[in-house]
Amino acid sequence: MRLEVREQFGEKPPRTVAVAELLPDGSVEVEGEPEAADFLANFRVHDRPHDRWVSKDEDPALWFELLPGHVQSPFRSVVRVS
Repeated sequence: MRLEVREQFGEKPPRTVAVAELLPDGSVEVEGEPEAADFLANFRVHDRPHDRWVSKDEDPALWFELLPGHVQSPFRSVVRVS
């Protein structure tokens, strides 16, 4: 499974600034521009049913599922590419 963080400012086309991939061993690999990759690697998502914050290391599958809805903003999006 693979997610891309894309940013778009003004009329410029969107560009991918970071990529997160769920590896076969269940771990998460994050690559990209240093600031964007660091932001993504340390981002925690809120698991509402259990009222807890989850990192990519604590529950990689849940993190992947919830991440797109947590990062969305007028200039940033997370797109599932595979």
